[in-house]
Amino acid sequence: MNPVATLAILLGLVALATVLGLIWRAANGRVSAGDQSLVVLPEVPDSPVTLLQFSTDVCAPCVPTRALLGTIATENDGVQHIDIDLTHRPELATRFRVLQTPTTLVLDSHGAIRARIGGAPRAAEVRAAVAAILGARTDAATGATTPRAATR
Repeated sequence: MNPVATLAILLGLVALATVLGLIWRAANGRVSAGDQSLVVLPEVPDSPVTLLQFSTDVCAPCVPTRALLGTIATENDGVQHIDIDLTHRPELATRFRVLQTPTTLVLDSHGAIRARIGGAPRAAEVRAAVAAILGARTDAATGATTPRAATR
């Protein structure tokens, strides 16, 4: 094979890998609609919104995700954050189709999955998902949610 063809193939592979990496990066941490299936676990509390985080012992982005979700839970009444370590409960990875950690499920008061986040979540998107379930609006400055005024 001549050097020009080899170089063209290598550049093509680098370009393909770059495009695939950019697509993966854009999708990572984004909120996607949940499938509305019910989560029945003893750890899940009875609250209007539960942020259910799946993590592992060796997951680097799980630590800041835990801090972010904990902050969002303390900012909003009726929001709980639960972190389940899949190292000790690997059957849950299959049951909830967890392909990466962290994975966060946003549950409503019935335990239905309303949103799913694969990877480290973006704070504004998590707050918007919580606000949508609580029927509230998000304050852009503080990130806290306040109930919407009742309409007549």
